[in-house]
Amino acid sequence: MEDIIQYSCLNPPFGPVFVAKTSKGICFINLSRISEVKFQSLLRKKFRKKPLRDDKKLRSVINELLDYFNDNQVNFKSLLDLRVGTEFQRKVWNKISEIPYGELRSYKWIASEIGNINAVRAVGNAVGKNPVPPIIPCHRVIRTDGKLGGFSSGIPLKKWLLKLERSSIPDQ
Repeated sequence: MEDIIQYSCLNPPFGPVFVAKTSKGICFINLSRISEVKFQSLLRKKFRKKPLRDDKKLRSVINELLDYFNDNQVNFKSLLDLRVGTEFQRKVWNKISEIPYGELRSYKWIASEIGNINAVRAVGNAVGKNPVPPIIPCHRVIRTDGKLGGFSSGIPLKKWLLKLERSSIPDQ
């Protein structure tokens, strides 16, 4: 049997969110507004596995995400499969996961915390490749000058997520 990847979809206020998992855990969440066909194509390209929709197998993480998007502070419990990332990226993602709900940290802070203060740009690139937002809350990472910086799903969604967590939203 061909190796498969299971996925599901939820519909928070800002549009469809697709979530995928392997046998090891949640591996990909797409917050950008794309079609299910486009998401399936992304999964085939990224993981080289056949995508199969299975809403029951992803019910737990869907419920966690719905709680989060409905303005409840959630401690995500879903296992993650971050094999798509490099060792450096996983180190950055682990540090981002430590940022408390409703708080912000800078790319420079992350670089310092992982022991490489000169890796700010590399940290930014790793943040941008986060495969499982908001479980790994990359929206909580901003520039040292207090500006928002980037967000793979767009600055308006980053602002929405920060407002959801009641963070002080920096000027862009």
